[in-house]
Amino acid sequence: MKRRVGGLETEFGLVCVRSDGSRALEPEAAARELFRPVVAMGRSSNVFLPNAARLYLDVGSHPEYATAECDDWWELVAQDRAGERIFADLAAQANQRLAADGQDARIHLLKNNVDSAGDAFGSHENYLVDRRGEFTRLPRFLLPFLVTRQIVTGAGGVVRDGSADGIDKGARFVFSRRSDHMWEAVSSATTRTRPIINTRDEPHGDPTRFRRLHVIVGDSTMSEVSTHLRFATTDLVLRAIESGRALPQLALHDDISAIRAVARDPSGAAPIPTADGGATTALDVQQQWLDHVTDLADESEQEVLETWQKALDAVRTGDRSWAATHLDWAIKERLFTQVAERRGVDLADPAIERLDLAYHDIDPAHSVFQALQRRGLAPSALPEQRIAQARTTAPTTTRAHLRGQVVTAAQEHRVDHVVDWTTLRLTRPGAMPVQVLDPFATSLPEVDALLAEIRALGGAATPAPPA
Repeated sequence: MKRRVGGLETEFGLVCVRSDGSRALEPEAAARELFRPVVAMGRSSNVFLPNAARLYLDVGSHPEYATAECDDWWELVAQDRAGERIFADLAAQANQRLAADGQDARIHLLKNNVDSAGDAFGSHENYLVDRRGEFTRLPRFLLPFLVTRQIVTGAGGVVRDGSADGIDKGARFVFSRRSDHMWEAVSSATTRTRPIINTRDEPHGDPTRFRRLHVIVGDSTMSEVSTHLRFATTDLVLRAIESGRALPQLALHDDISAIRAVARDPSGAAPIPTADGGATTALDVQQQWLDHVTDLADESEQEVLETWQKALDAVRTGDRSWAATHLDWAIKERLFTQVAERRGVDLADPAIERLDLAYHDIDPAHSVFQALQRRGLAPSALPEQRIAQARTTAPTTTRAHLRGQVVTAAQEHRVDHVVDWTTLRLTRPGAMPVQVLDPFATSLPEVDALLAEIRALGGAATPAPPA
């Protein structure tokens, strides 16, 4: 599939604390405060926005943002960054209300995957695949890539390895903390036995033509370069698998053991047992895939290949000079090391954990990542104008364009409506739903008629949604 639609679902960590750091509000109460403007706008905590993205409160009081469908991975990054800005604004509004009420309470939203109690929450990738393809064959080739991809696109972090014989093993830096929360390679579950690939069959499109590949192993990343690489490299690998050509035989003996081992190997060179009784390394798996997809990439994708190679070289050589200003795991590795050395502490010190959480804070006033951006120590790959546009405007080259038009028009004219990924309708007697099952559709007579009906119903413009 040369042209593929994809999307990203991000669950945000939520905490509300007093000025002394103690908990001020329970997550449920903090979430209700955060979503107050959303509920006022859409009479629900589950809404679609004018940019065609979905904003909602997920199980466990996790605020979640799902980007609109994108067929360009930089557009997806812009849409993802727009979600951060929308939630940051909602948090700022909530904090202003709390302060006005005289409460010593501040809501923080964290774009990470593991909280201070060790609970995990997700960053889920979605890729459109052909229904006619052999979906059961796909994991065999994709899993080794996903297990080792963390050496390129991991968010980085610190884990404690417990103790043995009464001796504390201390803490170590890892490519991904998310890896410790994977329990199966492939499964229909998403929580208790969290898999790398989720097989729940929800195509959000014509079920006779499409299937949705749901990958839930990835880290939430702050670096736009890391997020882009995550999707662009996976798309290239999927394209190779779908091509029918001979593929690298890289199946691993135990994907779950391997993903934990790879996370803890900063060299990327430790042996990983393979299914055929041999061994490979994380670097070798990634390099083989990079070499294999090189001739599938078009001119516009050469930069992806070059950046992918730079990331692998940073692991192979130990020279982090490029990676430490571009990739999340390497930015954090340098930052944590510098802070630990300056303070004379090790990585197990609580100050490092607090620094890790602050790195993922999306509040511009508290975000360590954004502070690094301002100092030129973290990438700013997208211009602010493009991110601002993504907050209010849907991608124009996918079905999201139609949904965005309907939501925008309905809000402007105060017309009650309900939309989801495939359906658009007005909530009035006799209104018929319009289905858009083709994710690539950008025009449809039925949608034009629906827009005309909305305009005919008229009404004064509503206040702008929280965007």
